[in-house]
Amino acid sequence: MPNLPKLSYVLLSHNREQYIRTAVESAFAQDYEGELEYIFSDDCSTDRTYEILKECVDAYKGPRRVVLTQTPRNLHLAGHTNHAAQFVESDWIIRADDDDISAVDRCTLIGRAIASHPRASMVLGKVVDFTDEQEADIRQRAAEPCAGELEVSEHASVFSMLVPGQHWSLKAWSMQHFRQFGNLEDDAYYVDDVTAMFRCGVLGSALFFDHPVVYARQGSQNMCRGGDDGQRGYEAIIKREQFNQKYHSIVRRPMRAEIAKLSDYISRQGKATPEQEEILRFMTDQLRVNDMLCGYWSGSTLHRLRVRRQLGSRGLFSLLRCLPLPVFARLLAIYRALFKR
Repeated sequence: MPNLPKLSYVLLSHNREQYIRTAVESAFAQDYEGELEYIFSDDCSTDRTYEILKECVDAYKGPRRVVLTQTPRNLHLAGHTNHAAQFVESDWIIRADDDDISAVDRCTLIGRAIASHPRASMVLGKVVDFTDEQEADIRQRAAEPCAGELEVSEHASVFSMLVPGQHWSLKAWSMQHFRQFGNLEDDAYYVDDVTAMFRCGVLGSALFFDHPVVYARQGSQNMCRGGDDGQRGYEAIIKREQFNQKYHSIVRRPMRAEIAKLSDYISRQGKATPEQEEILRFMTDQLRVNDMLCGYWSGSTLHRLRVRRQLGSRGLFSLLRCLPLPVFARLLAIYRALFKR
């Protein structure tokens, strides 16, 4: 096994006092034999999240470097990522959320994969969802390291791994993308890992292993999706759809900026590879979709029918989604109450 790389475990938090201690405990439990630093950053929480973080850090007696920082104001996800990245002293970030639980060998599996594949610029792993009621079982599973050798596959294109219905997530990325392309766009509130994936995909290959490294808590107002409260009723549907409309508007400017950065980098390297062309094509197509869906609910039913046709949507659900938002939300809430509980 080649020398293990130095890793930076970066945990971002915001208003998660109920779960942050568990998340930090799973960070400090890592069994990594290489060099590892911890960076715990709080995005100006208004509850006791930062105080609990400080308690955990003060109680830590281990040998690893630990940085505890707080933003001067709420910067949202991309701005918060930029803030935390300035403290990173390694070439690789292990990104963790404040309500998730990391497997005890998360860093070990990722570090070994990186050491064996020097061309890699990102690592994806399997994510297992859980609820508060399942936490005791999940913590026990997370404490058990992977038995035997783990098969790691290397892909020139990250899209070859994104199979519908399977829950994979970007769990480590090279700091090279920050050094090459600069900070993330500050108003890209909810797309820090997506932007990192595009950037890393232009710079190198992607590693993947089909083994849980992260257990993702559901229904805890996920900070990367703007407040998913875990509810399935009328008001929750309205809130989620209003967020989705805002999301499509928010990401258009940073998406254009990232396309320009990546295009300029590729042109300076000479001829684009097929994988690089695929990334730019995907980003351009996604920007077109965002343009169409911006203002989706503020337009008329006829407008939504036109968007549905342009997107090539099919089926009864997409047709019902063309109705006014209150009508659609009420019908979906009734359906969930009858058939999805």
